[in-house]
Amino acid sequence: MRLRGASVLITGASSGIGEASALAFARRGARLAICARRADRLQKVAEACLRGGAQAVTLRRADVRRPVEARGIVAAALRDFERLDVLVNNAGVGWVGPLQEMAEETVLSLVETNLLGPIWTIQAALPSMLASRGGVIVNVASVAAFRANPYSALYSATKHALAGLSHALRGELTGTGVKVCTVYPATTDTEWFKDRAGKRGPAYPAWWVANAIVRTARHPRRDVIVLPFRLAQLAEPLLGGPLDHLLGETRRRALPALGSSLPPG
Repeated sequence: MRLRGASVLITGASSGIGEASALAFARRGARLAICARRADRLQKVAEACLRGGAQAVTLRRADVRRPVEARGIVAAALRDFERLDVLVNNAGVGWVGPLQEMAEETVLSLVETNLLGPIWTIQAALPSMLASRGGVIVNVASVAAFRANPYSALYSATKHALAGLSHALRGELTGTGVKVCTVYPATTDTEWFKDRAGKRGPAYPAWWVANAIVRTARHPRRDVIVLPFRLAQLAEPLLGGPLDHLLGETRRRALPALGSSLPPG
């Protein structure tokens, strides 16, 4: 896909991977629709994208947990750009701690943001993509989608579900011209991890993940997994059980330093 002039919608674009992805698409001359819950941060990202080469930017404060708002940003992109070429479902939240201590509102926030949000935007984007017989949907999951993390049980579950949604939808859309791809970032140097990266091991820079998302939009692939986690995925059937215990013990000791909630991506 040519990205110059392509219309690209990115959710959770006010910081982290979403912001870096918006800037990466802007450098390639795309037309951008970006949304997030923090309007002030989103405005700064939009201005940076215009300076960085974006042909146009539509921005809208939106909470993808709310179906009307999630569908609204798709409608805004179609209104301004007449078509939607790339949808990047990046908005996400997380939580670290024992499952039994999760408050009900936190449980709902994770499921609604990480799984229902992408469903609402995909449902809104598909009619236009199917009519034009083209488009790329990029769902940003996590390595936790195949290597579940103890003390991030629900986060892992939502990312497993997002990967399953992507794979099944990819099969549904065979022959339509619409591609569905899943990107699996590992620990990434975003706001929440800045003070914790050293405690949790090395972190990838957000721009590195953003470049992987851009490459996926240009050359769609079913799954994009960074090394060495591709090896971890292959080893999971053999080593999954021992890893559950090892990671459980390791994270239990580190739990006081890990914090709790992740802000929107």
